[in-house]
Amino acid sequence: MVTGLKTRFTVTTLIIALIIGSFMSILVYAQEESTNRPEYDLIIVRNDDLIDYITVQPYARLLDIPVLPVNPQGLDEKTWAQLYSYVQLGWKKILIVGNSNAVSKEVEDELLKMGYSVTRIGGDVRTETAEKLAIHFYPTGSKTVVIASALDYGSALAASKFAMEYELPMLLTLENDLSEHAIAGLSSLNPDLVIIVGTGINETIETKLHSMGYQTYWLGRTVEKPPVSPPKEPSPYTYSFIGAVLALAITVPVVLYWAKKRWYSNKIPVEVLTEKERIVVKALIDQGGKVKQEDLPELTGYSRPTVSRIIQELEKKQLVEREKVGKTFIVKLVKEIDLKE
Repeated sequence: MVTGLKTRFTVTTLIIALIIGSFMSILVYAQEESTNRPEYDLIIVRNDDLIDYITVQPYARLLDIPVLPVNPQGLDEKTWAQLYSYVQLGWKKILIVGNSNAVSKEVEDELLKMGYSVTRIGGDVRTETAEKLAIHFYPTGSKTVVIASALDYGSALAASKFAMEYELPMLLTLENDLSEHAIAGLSSLNPDLVIIVGTGINETIETKLHSMGYQTYWLGRTVEKPPVSPPKEPSPYTYSFIGAVLALAITVPVVLYWAKKRWYSNKIPVEVLTEKERIVVKALIDQGGKVKQEDLPELTGYSRPTVSRIIQELEKKQLVEREKVGKTFIVKLVKEIDLKE
């Protein structure tokens, strides 16, 4: 009987741990995925200049959301209908890239009327917009930052692709001098390494970066591979394992307490037994909770008729049960009995 209770306890513990572990692994995964980064359903940029579209791509990829170029002066009928359909899909948060000269206040007002929550990030110049976006999406900084020319669209596009693949913030600078907004962005992001992309940047910029204490890697000029690696997708087994460990750490003490409390609450006090019943019960416990009835006379020193009467009394008290096996009976304890007085 004791073995059976232990088995049930073990199975119960494992089942509860598995259930909690499933939820814990989901929570761990969600916590891992959730950062200080803001969340949006859609990003809107102007459709008459590609630079904002290029600059915001790494962050759209980071959040796995689309970028919609629109007429900067106002929403045409098709675009309005498209955006309204997104509301019906449950989309609520929109990021507008650029100041009111890039995407007009009229566009923002139309979005607000549809029920969107609108955030606008933009500067007076494209280097400032890039700085604000990088800091907005990487509020805790980044060990590596990508930088490209604000005027060389080809280099900016290559930098954007690199930043997308490696999940890095991107800054823009002037061709011949490090822009004030690039300097401010680097100061906020506090990187160790700056990846320079493209040929549209003068070497004096790399020299200035070195003087500021940054390591550099010039993509396209440096022969060695970039000293960074694309982010790896975490294995779901990792989260399952962490969840299981946390679940066991929480479950085992709780179940132990519950089982111990229930164990003692189910024990039958010795006072309900007669002297002869106690001797029979002790013999059963000594034999692991079950024994052939024909062996009890030898184990207790009582005659067969006496043992039979005692077993019948214990059955009435629902403390034992008998199972016929062949020509004899197997007597089993069905409740825990505390023989300590």
